Amino acid sequence: MAHRVVPPTGNQPGAGRRSNFWIISQYKDFRYLWIGNFFTVGAQWIQILTVGWLVLQLTNGNAFLTGTVVGIRTLPILIIGPWAGVLADRVDRRKLVMSTQMYMAVAAVIFAFLVLATDLDADPVTGPLQWWYAFIYMGVSGIAHSIVQPVRQTMVPNTVPMRDLGAALALNGMAHPSMRIVGPAVGGLLIATLGFNWNFFIEAAAYVIIVLVYLPMKLPYREDRSPSELSLLASMREGLAYVVKERTILQLILMAFIPNLIFQPVVFVLPIFTTQVLGRGADAGGILAGAVGAGGIIAAIIIASRGFIIPRGPATLAGLIGGCVFILLFSQSTWYFASMGCLAGLGFFQYIFRVGNNTLLQTIVPDALRGRVMSIYMLDNGLTPLATMGISFLIHVWSPAGAYTTLASISLVLALLQLAFFRRVRRLE
Repeated sequence: MAHRVVPPTGNQPGAGRRSNFWIISQYKDFRYLWIGNFFTVGAQWIQILTVGWLVLQLTNGNAFLTGTVVGIRTLPILIIGPWAGVLADRVDRRKLVMSTQMYMAVAAVIFAFLVLATDLDADPVTGPLQWWYAFIYMGVSGIAHSIVQPVRQTMVPNTVPMRDLGAALALNGMAHPSMRIVGPAVGGLLIATLGFNWNFFIEAAAYVIIVLVYLPMKLPYREDRSPSELSLLASMREGLAYVVKERTILQLILMAFIPNLIFQPVVFVLPIFTTQVLGRGADAGGILAGAVGAGGIIAAIIIASRGFIIPRGPATLAGLIGGCVFILLFSQSTWYFASMGCLAGLGFFQYIFRVGNNTLLQTIVPDALRGRVMSIYMLDNGLTPLATMGISFLIHVWSPAGAYTTLASISLVLALLQLAFFRRVRRLE
């Protein structure tokens, strides 16, 4: 079956290629969702950066444990993700996200007090906090993340009409690169000046703010439908059968494996690269992580103001290949500013891929199946910990440059194969 997706507002003929930013003022419910997304992603990146550096200190620089603890956050997606998708298609999506964010706030506060009660400057460290507590915290956080991530994605089409979905998704995606700058930069600065104590309280406060922002929000464009008579398991199978049947959907989902198994782990193990290759500390590491966001925000501004210059299918493939190229360049860098430039390039192309890929999926899939399909789409996030463990192990027994070069080369070959064989994606507008 050939798919022709609805073009975003900025790409419509005769639309004068106007900026998509007007969507924010036009749809108040989308505006609430958009604001909340910034706090969600900001909290996420403060957490990722802080926990990584915390474990690095608690384990005296153990590369394997440092890389693994951050990646473990996405592991619960493998089990919980499909069920979250079923729930997203059955219950109030807004209330589900709000209750989950409060759960994350409580977890962050508990961990914050553990950190506060520990003297991290002592040699050896004294206090209740042990390195494996961070693994528990990231696992607990990952359970909530497994629910929130697919459900938040399904809410975007519920806040705007279908004709403006492309523009809304482009704007919604801006939170990731912009807060990828702010979150790590703020987190790294706080670690370097005040220590680890307050980052987790800030994370908890962000979750509470999200709940407050979502309180007046409604989902006016969610399709009304009768309660499903299918069991939860049968409902999950229905979503899986749809993905397998629709080859275009399946190809779009398979494309996301490279970013989640290569792009994300590269960022997760940045503390190791920063210390071992560049000889820098947490403040410099935060700026490096922020460089990924800087590249993404440039791409976000271009897409939000002008739309996709080329059809979204080819643009998505180009984003995938471009990201692989910049990781390969990054693997050869030993200079701080060159590394920053390579990560900015990665962020630029990664944003193009994710917005393009997400938009194509959301516009093709009907609302009644959107939660289940998006949860399947995000299942490969659950493999990120395994990929992170693999990269961390390679770094531990080899070197950061050797590990990055190998993985970047493999990912580039796979991306080029997808360009050659995913004809359905190439034809999408």
